Amino acid sequence: MFTRENGQIWVKSPEADGTTAKGVWVYPSEDIEWHYACTPLGMLVTGYTIKPSRIDSQALNEAQ
Repeated sequence: MFTRENGQIWVKSPEADGTTAKGVWVYPSEDIEWHYACTPLGMLVTGYTIKPSRIDSQALNEAQ
């Protein structure tokens, strides 16, 4: 696992095993939702959405 000085970690995309590394830098408290497309070659990742963790979302709602 790779880590940046600002605390972000590198998360490989699900299809990246055995291929050129693809992924995204996120903070440990963030969740990633991967988007898939069904193709003749199988399921491929077409993108992602970064979501704050449930703990961060709860704190934000309580602060409002």
